Amino acid sequence: MSTDSSPPSAAMLLGRFGRYIAAVVLFSVVVVVFGFQELLVVVWLVLALIPLYLLYRFVLAFERIADAAQRFASVRERESGSGSASDDRP
Repeated sequence: MSTDSSPPSAAMLLGRFGRYIAAVVLFSVVVVVFGFQELLVVVWLVLALIPLYLLYRFVLAFERIADAAQRFASVRERESGSGSASDDRP
């Protein structure tokens, strides 16, 4: 039942399936390149959002400081209006 035929050579396999292998490799390269470009866009957007987030936090902190200063000024005005003249601070 055994035959004396040898296994196919690499050249024969490449001749038979070479086009398909080349198509799969080319498709894989294209997918990787375009996928990597999309990944670069995502990374760029994330890196662009970091300074925007830091700017948002700075503005938020500045608003909190401004609100605290306004509350402090209103409390000081109330205290100076209700207190005696000797309690005034410079």
